[in-house]
Amino acid sequence: MKPTAGIRRLRRLSAMDSPAIVLDPMSQDEFAHFVVWAVREQAAHHIRTGKCTPETALDYAKGEYLLALPDGLQTQGSYLYTVRDAATGRRVGSLFLMLRHRAEAMETFVFNIVVDEQERRRGYGRAMMRASFHWAREHGTASVGLHVFGHNTAARELYTSLGFRETNISMQFDL
Repeated sequence: MKPTAGIRRLRRLSAMDSPAIVLDPMSQDEFAHFVVWAVREQAAHHIRTGKCTPETALDYAKGEYLLALPDGLQTQGSYLYTVRDAATGRRVGSLFLMLRHRAEAMETFVFNIVVDEQERRRGYGRAMMRASFHWAREHGTASVGLHVFGHNTAARELYTSLGFRETNISMQFDL
């Protein structure tokens, strides 16, 4: 008898070995560095997608983060972590999770996930997403959502391999 697609997917995920990680709440200093980096990165994505010009992208991205984190680390419903390798304690990335109200249930939203450049392609992204699933269950949410830019194929492949499905697609026609 053939296993169902869900069981195959579960076996595939179990067979992939991800490094053990620890989510440490961000310090104020780590947060300051994270926001500077995240705003620059968000601005670059907006330029690449054509949403903003190079002249306006940085201000637009700053506005997005100001809306998401009006009280910085103390913003209610926002949880920012420095991600470390559990075996070495070495920083490998960061994770920004939010609790959001959806029509029928609470959702954990992955506002930002980043694996530090020198740590990429080692399984940390997968480990961070699995940690977000565990975190979501602990916080009683019904789902985990995220946004990914269309040009970010590596991230899209990771999310698809973890079982995410597309819920909406934004498209643009430039004149």
